[in-house]
Amino acid sequence: MHTAVKNPIALGVIGIQEKGIQFSEYQTIAFPEYKKRIRVHAVTTDFTAKTFSAYSKVSKNDAQQVKYIDSIKRKPKFLNLELLDRITTIAELQEDYNSQTYNYLKGQQDITLVTNISMAVSQELIREIEQAETIFLKNGGYKQYQLELLKDHKTFKTILFSDTAIFAYGLSFFCWSENDKRQMILRDLVQEHSSCPKNTYQDTEKATQKTNYFKL
Repeated sequence: MHTAVKNPIALGVIGIQEKGIQFSEYQTIAFPEYKKRIRVHAVTTDFTAKTFSAYSKVSKNDAQQVKYIDSIKRKPKFLNLELLDRITTIAELQEDYNSQTYNYLKGQQDITLVTNISMAVSQELIREIEQAETIFLKNGGYKQYQLELLKDHKTFKTILFSDTAIFAYGLSFFCWSENDKRQMILRDLVQEHSSCPKNTYQDTEKATQKTNYFKL
């Protein structure tokens, strides 16, 4: 997981992890439109000194009112969220309403999708999230996403990411291959430091070269 410092981040955005001698920052490039809801997995975790430090750097004014005291055994909690339904995520990126973003992805080897985040919210809101039977990611307005909480198949709460404090994130790369019509197709998403499945490639140029080789 990377530690968020300055730039706002949300689950489902697309961008590039920029690295320098004195910084490592995520530059968001695109906000895909998710007309179909995407299933999200949520796990609550106790803050540690390390995670609380990461949160404090993001939320200077302690907007979520996290009361962490190292000597007290009972610790406040935060949320780890992960995009669970990657098949729907890939299908959404391939829809016509995301065509501009999809075409841009094909020429960018280092571009990534934010598929995991750690975020702080109020402890009351955490209790509501723990009560949810299902959690979805969906559009929440122009360049905004939100979480939709369901219980008994009904929505009982929505949460905008702009109302939370995201202090860490995980990335996934895109894996490509050509179809029989020699069109470049997005096949999979793999977490950072993992390899693409057999006969798919992060680099679309390499995917084209491999396809041409196999057809010789």
